[in-house]
Amino acid sequence: MKMARTVDEWIAKFDDAKIPDRVRDRIFERDGGTCHICKLVIKVPGETWDADHVIALINGGEHRERNLAPAHKHCHITKSAIDVKVKAKIARVRKRHIGVTQPTGKLQSAGFPKYDKPRHGVDKKVLPELPRRSLYVKEEA
Repeated sequence: MKMARTVDEWIAKFDDAKIPDRVRDRIFERDGGTCHICKLVIKVPGETWDADHVIALINGGEHRERNLAPAHKHCHITKSAIDVKVKAKIARVRKRHIGVTQPTGKLQSAGFPKYDKPRHGVDKKVLPELPRRSLYVKEEA
């Protein structure tokens, strides 16, 4: 009985290190040539594919073989855009939480109650009649 030779897992020294062709071949064979995003088979001669980080580097993933999986080029572009949006949202919430940024909007109050605008002229029929005052008459005490 012949035993399969084990190969050490590839781990990049830097986050921008190129993935070697031998590692790309291993992850393609490991996953059976299926895109890990849409679960469709990648047709090797015609379709282009990328080695995608399952957990994106910007979201805390590692640049190593077990975090890589094959993905169609178009699926990978879509997933990367979503990963960037998630990272931006996390950063915004974290900054607000620790007080780096203040909320942009002002608090809205209930405001003043709405009322009808008065007409230009005063309708004397609506006003109550006031008692007469004698202006130049001295009152006797």
